[in-house]
Amino acid sequence: MLKIDASLFVVFAIVWILLVILKKVLFNPLRRLMDNRSKEVQGDLEACQEAAAAQEKTIREIEERLKAARISTRKTHEKFVSEALKEKERMSGEVARECRAKVDEAKRQLKEQMEDLKKALALESALLAEKIEQRLLH
Repeated sequence: MLKIDASLFVVFAIVWILLVILKKVLFNPLRRLMDNRSKEVQGDLEACQEAAAAQEKTIREIEERLKAARISTRKTHEKFVSEALKEKERMSGEVARECRAKVDEAKRQLKEQMEDLKKALALESALLAEKIEQRLLH
């Protein structure tokens, strides 16, 4: 069995001294290093979360601006389309008026030509009638 003598107390004292020395030389610096590393990691995580939140906020702002720009573009497009349609209608009206004026002018010219041709035909028919009459009488 076990005997308790003075060597047990000496071994016990040596283990305690070794434990105190290891604690001061190895464990405490290692614990400080791990605590510092943990604090740095925690700080990096917080910075990452803040950056992610800032990025999400920026993305939302950009999306809102894009939405507003799309709405503005759509309104501008609709405005230009309506103006273009109005201009088209105005130009179509002008072209129609010009065409009507040209048609009326052509009708007037044709009427004048027809009157002139009727007069010429009347004269020519009168001359032909005289010629026919002279041939028949002679």
